[in-house]
Amino acid sequence: MYAPSDLTKPYHIEGDRPYAGMIYGGVGYEFFKDYNPYWTHYGEFDFGMIGPAAFCGHTQKFIHKILRCRDPQGWHNQLHNEFVVNGQWWEKYNWYLCDYVALVPRVGVLAGTIQDAVEVGCDLKIGWNIKNDVGSSIMFSSSYGKLRSWLDNLMAYVYVGVDERAYLYNHILQGSFIRSKDKDAHLDVDIRPFVGEVQCGACLQFRRFTVKYYMVFRQDEFKNQKNAPNYAGLAFGWSW
Repeated sequence: MYAPSDLTKPYHIEGDRPYAGMIYGGVGYEFFKDYNPYWTHYGEFDFGMIGPAAFCGHTQKFIHKILRCRDPQGWHNQLHNEFVVNGQWWEKYNWYLCDYVALVPRVGVLAGTIQDAVEVGCDLKIGWNIKNDVGSSIMFSSSYGKLRSWLDNLMAYVYVGVDERAYLYNHILQGSFIRSKDKDAHLDVDIRPFVGEVQCGACLQFRRFTVKYYMVFRQDEFKNQKNAPNYAGLAFGWSW
């Protein structure tokens, strides 16, 4: 869910990001050639809904009521309903400087009705058993093979990464390019074509279970942006 900087105004704030909600699911596959891969390839297909059908307005209002935060007043101005699909493809190179340090440069392409963009980036990872991890992607971490002891089954690392993304289209900020309702309501903003970000975090994995805490510090995504697009999260995963 996405909201403008001022939640108290019941109307759309000209020049600020529109209220937008998205619910989606996806399927992805990461593959490689051997147990300790250098090159890895990742593809993903996502699909879902943007608009009131995602129920993000009701969700935010409910959470804010529980936490006794400001009640967001402008969800009736959100982007309109639309079924969305998107694909992405990533190439990563796992460069192990030693058993405890790795650099992971990568390049990716995103295309569809959610985002169209090209991204390049690189992560620095420092930790234990980092060769058990394919990459430092926020959402995906995998373990392979049958290891001998509980210590061999444990992987832990901290990481920092930099990314630069070139946008051709961003539905969340520009509205639908298939239908004109969002633009007719002047809900779109002028996006910045190049957006950089810095990520950092820590990951702990034991066998197939992974927990990861991450922080993202991102440049402004559109002109005259008032609130910094920074966020943090906690991810849990199970690989097979």
